[in-house]
Amino acid sequence: MLQPTKRYDASKPLVLTLLFGDDDIGGSYDIPDTLKVSASADMTAPVQLILRRDGAKDRASHLDLAKGEYRKISYSGMLPASLRGMVRIEPVDYDASAVIVTMVRPDAAIGALPEAPAAPGDSLMAGADANAPAVAAPPAAVDLLNASRISFKDPTYFIIGNSGRDFSAKFQLSFKYRIFQPDDPRSRGPIDNLYLGYTQFSIWDLQAPSSPFRDTNYRPSLYYFLPDLGIANNAVSRMSVAAGLEHESNGQDGVKSRSLNIAFIEPGISFGKLDDYHFTVAPKIYAYLGPLSDNPDIADYRGNVDLKLSFGKPDGAAFSTLLRKGRNGNAGSADSQFSYPLSRLVPGTAGYLFANYFYGYGESLLTYNQKITPQFRVGFSLSR
Repeated sequence: MLQPTKRYDASKPLVLTLLFGDDDIGGSYDIPDTLKVSASADMTAPVQLILRRDGAKDRASHLDLAKGEYRKISYSGMLPASLRGMVRIEPVDYDASAVIVTMVRPDAAIGALPEAPAAPGDSLMAGADANAPAVAAPPAAVDLLNASRISFKDPTYFIIGNSGRDFSAKFQLSFKYRIFQPDDPRSRGPIDNLYLGYTQFSIWDLQAPSSPFRDTNYRPSLYYFLPDLGIANNAVSRMSVAAGLEHESNGQDGVKSRSLNIAFIEPGISFGKLDDYHFTVAPKIYAYLGPLSDNPDIADYRGNVDLKLSFGKPDGAAFSTLLRKGRNGNAGSADSQFSYPLSRLVPGTAGYLFANYFYGYGESLLTYNQKITPQFRVGFSLSR
């Protein structure tokens, strides 16, 4: 089965093309009138549908092809409206490879997507189907169109170290979930780009009796997120923005209880080629909401701005740091990370070699007003 256009206008029938033939021996083939396929979108149950053969009614039901002779047979049908975003399509009763397309249902308010002719040089060997309807690329980067509905948010890692006679481990889990999948990925509506985020990290004391957890912080959030504003020039390669509400607490009671709520906005600006070494700056500006009875002076140590700086290459080394400056004198912190793809060191593996260095106040909420011994830990990360 040939790969159809990767961005597909879902207001038109989906066209799949089977290629029959062989370079070496030729062959004899029975041609079905229908093609049953299974289609599934990200985190949705698969559905089965029947695609019908295109062409005249007197089409042949059998083909005898000589060596090196090929024939393309196309099938078409409408995909159900429940399928959105990246869709995997796989034949059910036919031995052919699955294909993945990004379904785009144009929003009337934005305008229909025009059909685009096949690009010059498209060939049978490249898997292009000239008969398939194509759609113009929406103003969102290709690498973002195929993003999963649930994905990593902040780095997810497990690291361990012994700094200042402090033998401890630190691990974090972080993900985001797109609540609603829009018909058109070009949409910038608040509902279409609303995310639930969740980050949780723990500091594990490995030297104390019974190895207790010193502190665990929970950080759920609800926010609007556009990963690409479509702004780019000779200097800026991508701009993004996130804005919403976030809660952070450590789930303890009494004198160890810590909690806060914030409203934030976080623009991000990248400089340089995104597929090569590039620099990104992302200031997160926030205001505290409601009472801060558990930690009334937290702004003195954390401030109102988190500044994240990063430099790296997608398939190479990357360095990032999160800087905070409190309102109180020299209070603040630096949380720096270095990562390197593990597959480049050990073929067949995945994830990243990960190193972390923390300096300053408040590695966790419990110690927000305490300056700790600088901590250096190394380990493994699933994301960065």
